[in-house]
Amino acid sequence: MAQNRKFQDFVESKYIVNGGVATADIADDAVTNAKTDGAADKYLEAVYDFAVDGGLAGSIPMKDTAGAPISIPDKAIVISSHIEIETAVTSGGSATVAFGLIGNTDAFKSATGKASLTLDAVFAASNDLPLKMAAATPVAVTIAVAALTAGKIRIFIKYIEGN
Repeated sequence: MAQNRKFQDFVESKYIVNGGVATADIADDAVTNAKTDGAADKYLEAVYDFAVDGGLAGSIPMKDTAGAPISIPDKAIVISSHIEIETAVTSGGSATVAFGLIGNTDAFKSATGKASLTLDAVFAASNDLPLKMAAATPVAVTIAVAALTAGKIRIFIKYIEGN
């Protein structure tokens, strides 16, 4: 793959001098939510995967892409959210899925029938938004009426830090 050496040199931090000493290179993905200003938009990606989480009726806490439990931080103000159906949701019955938080199961989107949760469907989620968090709260899907037999769902959440 061809490289643009002049541009690469321009963006490398080794050419930034700090007190006469060149600073270390910036690692890929070094700028994280925790390292940005409180007024900057921040993002979370939460995943529900039937193959990992099962599909029994009830609220299921979602995980980040690495498989760790994910929560929206205390005092965060959720601005927007989008839901992507990566693998179609199926059920032996008339299952519904609500998208939200533990304790506010439809904060993003009310219970939605499995027939709407098809491959590559995308929903803007706005039930209770904007929403200020009173404490760090796990993101969850809530399955009702019947158990799921398949499905993979991602929720993308945009928020700012509150005071």
